[in-house]
Amino acid sequence: MRRVVIALLALAVLVAGTLFISRTRAVDDEQAAKDADRTFTANLDKGDQKAVGGMLDRRFTWTNTEGLPRNRRDTIKDFAALAAASKGDSDVQTHFYGRVLTVRGAHNDARFLRVFVKRRHGWKAFLLLETPMPAGGAPASVEQAAGAGDCDNPCRSVPYTPKSQMDKDILAAWQNTKMLEWKPDAAQWATFIADEFMIINNTTIRNKDQRVAIAKRQQEAGTGAPGDPVTAMRIYDFGTNSAVMTSQHTPYRGGRPYTNVRIWVLRDGRWQLALSQQVAIQSAATVPAVASKQ
Repeated sequence: MRRVVIALLALAVLVAGTLFISRTRAVDDEQAAKDADRTFTANLDKGDQKAVGGMLDRRFTWTNTEGLPRNRRDTIKDFAALAAASKGDSDVQTHFYGRVLTVRGAHNDARFLRVFVKRRHGWKAFLLLETPMPAGGAPASVEQAAGAGDCDNPCRSVPYTPKSQMDKDILAAWQNTKMLEWKPDAAQWATFIADEFMIINNTTIRNKDQRVAIAKRQQEAGTGAPGDPVTAMRIYDFGTNSAVMTSQHTPYRGGRPYTNVRIWVLRDGRWQLALSQQVAIQSAATVPAVASKQ
């Protein structure tokens, strides 16, 4: 009996120690991620091109307010433009997701999103997305009456094949949100949305409560919102509980195609959408509404 008690005590100490180490590492990782962002912006302010280049992930992408994407190499070449666009951050908010840190705020009449990810050699800047500040009070695409129409893409199919079970689960969660927007069910839709959720695009900024209120009105009116068809998509996994989804879309209700970045977190046993930010591609031709083609 004594041996059993000693064994149980030893197990309890081991578990407690493991939990302590795990929590300590999480705190240390979050601080390291925030330090990386501060160092990144400081190097931009100093005009240190070499230091900034060393902090960019090999998959880094900068998409500016015109919707123009630059990869890591092109960003370094156009360092002066990056530095000029990144001055005067305000309204900064951060969220930490294990191996992903999001930093969003405002600068130069734009809403920005910086994403840092944990790699083997430390925290790296994974992407920067900038969306122009809304000039007026126009409703977002999803807030407009949908009219007749189907939602094959993106509700049932997209031009992307996930390779891992994690990516399959994330895609399924996202398609569920699209289905619940098309056939409105505000309560069910909200289960796929994180409490800190924000959706930012060229016309509006909405939080979770505002977005749920819109879904309730659409549900009561019986008018869903078919999702904007996907033309390209990719999901990047970071650990087992966070991911970044990037995609391009053609607006269902007409307008310019846009780029979208979504942050996903595994929380309470299900994948939840924590952030969705878009920027219209100004160099692309406007497309007519799908309904006008029918």
